[in-house]
Amino acid sequence: MGNWIKRLGSLLVGVLGFLAVGIGVTEALEPYVWPSAMLGLPAGLVAGTALLPLTYLGLTYWEERTATGTATPETSRRLWTTVAAILGFLGGGGVAMIVLSTQATGLIAAILFGGVPVGIVSAALAAYVVFHRHLGRRSNSASMVR
Repeated sequence: MGNWIKRLGSLLVGVLGFLAVGIGVTEALEPYVWPSAMLGLPAGLVAGTALLPLTYLGLTYWEERTATGTATPETSRRLWTTVAAILGFLGGGGVAMIVLSTQATGLIAAILFGGVPVGIVSAALAAYVVFHRHLGRRSNSASMVR
């Protein structure tokens, strides 16, 4: 599979994810939040941005496993680091949003000023931990081969 096909496929999945999540969140919150697009568009942007590298790395991982039976350590490390960052963002940002929305703040403020910043920090932390864990595995296996 060529790089351009993977890039275009990833872009298509990212755009479709942006549209699906953005429209879905906007419509679901319409009865509760007046400018529901204020929450739907950032949610769609985050989903589309997360799906873009995840799709590209997933296709690369799948292509390498099909061709050689195993993926390269770099591809595996990049894929699992991206997955950890996405899960870290959802976990940390979700907990912060839930905690803040139970206080005297609105839902929009809880998401935009609490969930997103905490999600970014927890995503970076999760990605850092997984990246260095996989980096350590690679160096251990490389030293065993020598």
